[in-house]
Amino acid sequence: MENEERRIKTTAPRPPAQPRSWQRIGCVYAKEMRETLRDKRVLFGVFISPLLLTPLLLVVIGYFANRKAVEDKAEVLAVALSGAPAALRAALERDASLSVVVADNGGDPADALVQRRRARVALIAPAESEQILAANGTLPLELIFDPSNEKSISAMRRVQDALDEFNRATTSERLKRLNLDTSLITPTTLRKRSVASDKNIGGLILGAVLPYLIVLTAAFGGMTSAFDLGAGEKERGTMETLLVSPATRTEIILGKTLTITTVSFASAIFTIIGLVGSFVIGLSYFAQLTQGKIAISYAAVAVMTLVTLPLTLFTSSLLMILSSFARNQKEAQSYSLPFVMVVILPALLSLFVGDENPLGMSVIPLLNCALAIKQALSGSLTLGFFALTFVSSAVYAAIAIAAGTALFNREEILFRS
Repeated sequence: MENEERRIKTTAPRPPAQPRSWQRIGCVYAKEMRETLRDKRVLFGVFISPLLLTPLLLVVIGYFANRKAVEDKAEVLAVALSGAPAALRAALERDASLSVVVADNGGDPADALVQRRRARVALIAPAESEQILAANGTLPLELIFDPSNEKSISAMRRVQDALDEFNRATTSERLKRLNLDTSLITPTTLRKRSVASDKNIGGLILGAVLPYLIVLTAAFGGMTSAFDLGAGEKERGTMETLLVSPATRTEIILGKTLTITTVSFASAIFTIIGLVGSFVIGLSYFAQLTQGKIAISYAAVAVMTLVTLPLTLFTSSLLMILSSFARNQKEAQSYSLPFVMVVILPALLSLFVGDENPLGMSVIPLLNCALAIKQALSGSLTLGFFALTFVSSAVYAAIAIAAGTALFNREEILFRS
């Protein structure tokens, strides 16, 4: 009898093993990702916009920039002359992009022609200009232009180039008359040689805009998902259903945060692909900017990817905090304005800060990631700056996750009405 009881006990089925915490987080993550990917707004913002609209926008910009550059180069601009000697007038007339208008024939004065835009600039010389040049003197000239008019500025530059050429030619003639060699006034010659590689030249251009865009997309790419996963579930009344599941609140908030992070990270990566692809496919305008040399090292790609990970985790945690605190999506959107301002400020600063920065800037949230990406693209990134940027961003992300978890576990916050 005892043997039979012992056999029954040993053959009795064991209770099923409870899933571990990371498995429950994975279940929440998979559930939220399925629902997120069903949202066409998320698909458009993460995939379609960066891969199609960004290159298309750059194509349009490049087309009109090329067109404007060609038109500006072909346009002939009028220059009003007053009191100019014949030699100077002939020098300006040799420039096919300038049209000379003489203002000494009793008509409107030269400055009035500029104001009325009948001439883009005016060059005024003294009445005795011929005698000054004949005596090998220095001719004082006055250049009048309109700084509020783009064509006037362009004409001013063309006149300055023509005057530089006139000065060189006149100086050479004077030296010949005096039987002096031109080397007398040219004690040095200069030959320029660049040590920058193709990657550095292309990285300089990409480094001006890419860090800014990565910070923005990392912060705003998951905003729609964040507001839907927190405030949206409250508004639809589905939050209670999720809370009675075996997953704890900490596991739920971690699963939701990982979902937002995935969407934000994908948005940032596809933005990089869309922007870099626009340069690589050979858009003529951007090829001119990079001197036809666009290349990104594998190390720069690795740095951008690694830096973007804690960046998106940090911004996603902040978005989840806003979404958890808000009663509904409309309220969450109203809270997003301060968040946008906090993100845009360091992103804008990255446009004006160079790629050689003190080590202390590697601990400034958001800005440090943008500067690390800029340094990676220009080839000036140091291991210390990268390490501090990654570690500090990871610490900020951990703090934000802890704050979001604590907020999500408070009844008065989660069930605000």
